[in-house]
Amino acid sequence: MIEHNEEFKKKFLKYNFAKDILENEINILIKEYEYELGYNPVEHTKSRIKSLDSAINKLIKRKYEVNFENLVNHIHDIVGIRIVCSFLSDVYEIANRIQNSKQFKIENINDYIKEPKPSGYTSYHINVLIPVNLYASTEYIEAEIQIRTIAMDCWSSLDHKLRYKLPENIPEEIKTELKNRAEDMKELDKKMEDLHQMTIKYINNDDII
Repeated sequence: MIEHNEEFKKKFLKYNFAKDILENEINILIKEYEYELGYNPVEHTKSRIKSLDSAINKLIKRKYEVNFENLVNHIHDIVGIRIVCSFLSDVYEIANRIQNSKQFKIENINDYIKEPKPSGYTSYHINVLIPVNLYASTEYIEAEIQIRTIAMDCWSSLDHKLRYKLPENIPEEIKTELKNRAEDMKELDKKMEDLHQMTIKYINNDDII
């Protein structure tokens, strides 16, 4: 069994180290942003390490043999953090700062906001390599950073709960309605971004008290 593999136990310990480092670096990045601009664009963050059962199920779904090597090489989101922002422009600002940070190596970027998944899912994903400085060496551990708005996070959470109750082959009418609700959330994000920019205009106008 994978969980009894000594290599896996060591690797899992490093995943925990990477999660701690990732949390700390993201927190520093957000606080630095707030200090510079006097505004915190992040509503909340949530980090996790994917459970072994979830990782194995992902391997099976992708038709990989269940073993340690495939777990490490093909599951890229064992370490993950979700950053939920207030507005759409905040998502791209935080993404830009992460991409320009010297604390991470960028492995892959997927902008599911500009190109949503067929389900309607939207979010900005950045896969990074996190340097974990050990006693005798430095090892890079991959992690996935998801950045999204409150509306995107709401849709994703409810979508997950609804799909969990459904059979594997989801009825087309349900898929269509889920995608339609994703479009509703997308439109809400656009309207809230317009309001956000309008507010900024008044805040920056010295004639407005």
